[in-house]
Amino acid sequence: MTKFYPTDYLHPLSLAYWRYTLWRSQYYSPQRLESLQWHLLSRMLQHCRDKVPYYEKHLGSLRIERLEDLSAIPILNKDTVWQHPNEFKARDFKRYQPRPIRTSGTTGSPRTVYWDKGSNVMELACQWRHMSWLGYRLGQTILDLRSKFFDNPLGYKWHAGCRVLAVSTDGIEAAGIADLAQLVRRFKPVLWRGHPLAIYTLCKCLKEAGIQDLKPSAVVSVSESLLPPHREFIEAFSGVKVCDSYGLKEHNALITQCPEGGYHVNVEYGRVEILRSDGEPAKPGEEGLIVATGLHNRAFPLLRYDTGDTAVASDRVCPCGRTLPLVEKISGLRADYLLDSRGKWVSGLRINVYDLSGIRFSQLVQSQPETVDVYLVPAPDYEDRVGQDLIRDLKRKLGQEMIINVHLVDQVPIRDRPKFQFVVNRLDRTAFPRHDMNEIS
Repeated sequence: MTKFYPTDYLHPLSLAYWRYTLWRSQYYSPQRLESLQWHLLSRMLQHCRDKVPYYEKHLGSLRIERLEDLSAIPILNKDTVWQHPNEFKARDFKRYQPRPIRTSGTTGSPRTVYWDKGSNVMELACQWRHMSWLGYRLGQTILDLRSKFFDNPLGYKWHAGCRVLAVSTDGIEAAGIADLAQLVRRFKPVLWRGHPLAIYTLCKCLKEAGIQDLKPSAVVSVSESLLPPHREFIEAFSGVKVCDSYGLKEHNALITQCPEGGYHVNVEYGRVEILRSDGEPAKPGEEGLIVATGLHNRAFPLLRYDTGDTAVASDRVCPCGRTLPLVEKISGLRADYLLDSRGKWVSGLRINVYDLSGIRFSQLVQSQPETVDVYLVPAPDYEDRVGQDLIRDLKRKLGQEMIINVHLVDQVPIRDRPKFQFVVNRLDRTAFPRHDMNEIS
């Protein structure tokens, strides 16, 4: 969980406006939703033409007079943003109260993007709306479960400003589950949110320990693929539906799942296109690339941004009654797992590269137990300490006995897949059945 600063989000008038609007726009007619999105998009396009160096040069004389005309803008590659970040900063950048945020995406390539007050307000309002679909009320406590380490020895952190109890599941074992259960009882979270494997791990340990009094009222999975066996186990244990969520650190796309199963595109948040390999819009049932255009980040706007993720297009209407358009599923968000030195599967490995500089691309490959090969494509500012820091952090997560081999290369070795994978596991999972990973393809 990115560090929470209340001042990033507490813009009362804007928040009140979007609280009022979003609760109504989710039931607008398709025509009215398109009109609202066009209003937001045309405003952003004018801002980009007037104040953002990259778009001053590249929008030129393009005539964009309706949503469909957005396809005239070339798709924006992540490398372009990485190589020329200042070109995407508005000339009045500081006016929007930007904050730098580190992200690695699924490429393992650490980048800095910026959140501003407009995109933060929209993020909070849309996440609030999503959680309200599950019965959550603002101010209730959330349990945030991730595969990560905290600086403190307690393995958790209380964020009073947003009433979130953040817990790492990396160290959870049967012997310590009673202490964790007592902690959760003390804070009484009603909603559990986090990495799917982390939520699954907690549910599994609670069940094995016979602890039945800790059940969430709602569950939201984020950041990684929600795999069927994890969903099934979490839902069986908790008695509630897992509602998935897809978003980007770049604050330009948000897709949220309702209890009826529909993956709703938050059109007030960003313009989402699902494109085939030939650049044409995917037809219902076809898989395509997610291309995202943020509608609120004026400090650092990204138009037609290649997310690297894929989804299956849909023309269905959700039985929940909301008219926000659907995708059938998020099909290409893939995070593989590594087997640590204790024989435990671990996810959340992108976090280890967030704060590292000097890396263009990276990839983690496990071909045998207790060994991980790290392939780094260095940038001009790469220093030896970067590799040493990464070894230290990976050993902390995977166990001191793990052998971590760092290789400096011109390109990462495994690129023959439809979507790039930061973590690639080549182990025979049927030989390591812990956590039912043998059920996962």
